[in-house]
Amino acid sequence: MWASASFVGVLIIIGLPLWWKTTEVYRVTLPYDQISAFDQLPRTISTDLKILANDEATASELAALIEVAFEDSNTIKPKIHKAVLSDELHHALESVADEHDAVDEVAAAYNLTAHNCFYVVQRRPLFQQVWLAGERVMFFRDSEDAPIVVEALQKWVYQMSVLDGGRADNAADSARRTRLPPSAGYHVVLSVVHPTPDKLKVNFDAKEAVEDYIGSFVDELSILHNFTLKSQWLYLLNFDFQAREMKDNSDSGRHYSVRRDRLHRLLTALEERAATHVAALPTVNLAMYLVPCRMAPLVIYHDVAKPVLAPVQAFMSPKWGGVVLASPEEVDCTPQAVWHPNTRLIMGTFLAQLRPLLGIPDTAFISGAFLEPLRSVSPRRWELDALLRLRTLEQITTAQRTLQSLAQLLGEISNIVINDEVGASINSAVENIQKASVLAAEGDIIAAYETSKRAYLAAETAFMDPSLLALLYFPDDQKYAIYIPLFLPIMFPVVLSLKNLLLWFRGKPVHKDKTD
Repeated sequence: MWASASFVGVLIIIGLPLWWKTTEVYRVTLPYDQISAFDQLPRTISTDLKILANDEATASELAALIEVAFEDSNTIKPKIHKAVLSDELHHALESVADEHDAVDEVAAAYNLTAHNCFYVVQRRPLFQQVWLAGERVMFFRDSEDAPIVVEALQKWVYQMSVLDGGRADNAADSARRTRLPPSAGYHVVLSVVHPTPDKLKVNFDAKEAVEDYIGSFVDELSILHNFTLKSQWLYLLNFDFQAREMKDNSDSGRHYSVRRDRLHRLLTALEERAATHVAALPTVNLAMYLVPCRMAPLVIYHDVAKPVLAPVQAFMSPKWGGVVLASPEEVDCTPQAVWHPNTRLIMGTFLAQLRPLLGIPDTAFISGAFLEPLRSVSPRRWELDALLRLRTLEQITTAQRTLQSLAQLLGEISNIVINDEVGASINSAVENIQKASVLAAEGDIIAAYETSKRAYLAAETAFMDPSLLALLYFPDDQKYAIYIPLFLPIMFPVVLSLKNLLLWFRGKPVHKDKTD
């Protein structure tokens, strides 16, 4: 009986609780209530808008129209400050002939370097009704141009449609489908693809081109991301374009056509050789394909009879990068010639592709408003502010959606482990989401962006942590299927002996004496 009692003590009193404790799923305490309350956080971004007019009536009329236009906006809430131009500034704006000189006059009186702050200034001597260039200043002539000012603010300065598309709960628009996902940094790789190095001599400094053009552009975006610039040459990558010879009126009398629907196969060939997908950070791929002389010039066709009319034959792949098809001239294909590709034209095309890939969309046409073309590789100041607002909103909503998905998974799958490190990342993400939402609603866009980036990275770190998969493929039914055949044969005699043990402990006879 003492032996039976020892079996019961070891197996039931000690073994069973110990087994249950050692096989339980470890989870730290998570802020489920705060995650479920994300929808109650502020979802708008405030921005300072200063109206400077010649008189109080014009400023009030324009401010009232802007307030009505943004009244129902779920993303942008402009804080409108109206004022009358000083006599000195008014005289200066009326006397200068060039709009850039007028911008300098405004910059001398007001701070145009502050982020998330924009100025709408009245200036009568304008050739257009509304004028906008690279600085945070828009000029208008009089109060009759107020509707055009509102439209320019919505479509150009604040990019309302793109900002609404940046919300994770909205359907993806074309800009969202094109730009790369948010990240702390990006690799920008320029690949020069030379399929026939033995037949075509090329002089092109890829490293210098990347530093001069791409480097100058991304330096302006250093406040958002860290960029790593790289360049490489890929030789002997022959791709069958299945080009067709087409007659034309050029000096050579012909060119070669390639269908647009075939170009995506070139991206597959580039991916195999470029090996840019092995990087931890997202990669922006820029590829210059040096067309062999036997099929130059190569022209992209939308269909059989519709060529792409552009000075550079190029195409872009959303969230991947861009490709330029550089064709040599007939004189460059002689044995003694050395081809010097037009660096400025080619790199300008890459910059035009890089802008939407990083989140700067193309601008729409507005009747009566003039948007000055870019004079340098740098983005416009108000485009930088718009990108800050877009990435802030995108990182906040993506982090919220990530944590909500993780919380839903934890409720549906009971054997996902949440260790202390993952729990700390989740708590950090929740805290930063709350802070970033408040900072964005207050208009502190720089602090809001940095906080939202920390929230996004913490949420992604928690969601992608490998420890979450530790017991994912060992569900409860498999656990019981393994342990029950081990314990059940032992537990049967132990459980059956419990009745006799209870009687024995109470001092009652265990077996009745047999009588003749």
